[in-house]
Amino acid sequence: MSAPVLAVSTLRTYFYTRDGVVKAVDGVSLSLDRGETLGVVGESGCGKSVTALSIMRLVPSASGRIVSGSIRFDGKELLTLDSAAMRAIRGNRISMIFQEPMTSLNPVMPVGNQIAETVALHQHLPPRAALDRAVEMLALVKMPEPRRRAGEYPHQLSGGMRQRVMIAIAMACTPTILIADEPTTALDVTIQAQILDLMLEMKERTGAAVMLITHDLGVIAETAQRVVVMYAGRKVEEAPVKALFARPRHPYTRGLMTSIPRLNRAPDESARAHRLTEIPGVVPSLIDMAEGCTFAPRCPYASEQCRVAFPPEVEAAPGHFVACWNHDALPEMVRA
Repeated sequence: MSAPVLAVSTLRTYFYTRDGVVKAVDGVSLSLDRGETLGVVGESGCGKSVTALSIMRLVPSASGRIVSGSIRFDGKELLTLDSAAMRAIRGNRISMIFQEPMTSLNPVMPVGNQIAETVALHQHLPPRAALDRAVEMLALVKMPEPRRRAGEYPHQLSGGMRQRVMIAIAMACTPTILIADEPTTALDVTIQAQILDLMLEMKERTGAAVMLITHDLGVIAETAQRVVVMYAGRKVEEAPVKALFARPRHPYTRGLMTSIPRLNRAPDESARAHRLTEIPGVVPSLIDMAEGCTFAPRCPYASEQCRVAFPPEVEAAPGHFVACWNHDALPEMVRA
């Protein structure tokens, strides 16, 4: 097998605040193969976005720091590159679609100029050719009237159109890796589906590998080949998508699965209304975390061992990794 295009090993990214050290990413390892779509899931505050920002070397320097670990892209260690070398990769060979396009786009610059700026910087095109490339990209992302839209400002566009502009910026230089951080947040369901289809179409067109960050397991089931589940800054499970949905081996993953609303229940007038399943409690504070498994306070299967030491990652099945002391003792998951 060929080497992965991206290999992250025991990455630790901490934020130093007045209240203490926030261990936003604490020893995460993952890999991304060429042309693959990798899903990264978990609740808000689990470290998904900080992992992506660490890969891009965009962690705010005022309070954040990558304290240890390795991020290798095409065999090159990104954490040892100087700023100029990293800028040549960022936006060119590794691109990112951020969560909220309204705050990511420049409000006082036409969107066509924002796409052209990226192309001119990395591909050294003259201004006219760069703007033509911007219009071409807007057409590729199915923007209606692309040449006219290129002259408009972000506030003149709908949420779905702004997200298309973000995809156009990210794909303009034909990157090797595309990181999409919850690209459908705040969009209605119909537009969400269009944006996801568009991303996959652009992926097939360019051959890019995609890291898709989301809290929506339904999106992961439809788009990804492999999935990483994160909780409280750590990876707790990793598996091929089909294996994960067939048999989730970590109690947190099971909680996420059972929290999905189900619309396929048989109508029965005598049956009581089904309450939506929830995971009790909240994600713990990442400052001064207690010893043991971080999910133990919320876990119905936690034992005394879980409260003493964080479990090592083991390969429970071929390609299926889990960090849980009791993964073999969990009962079969009851499906509705």
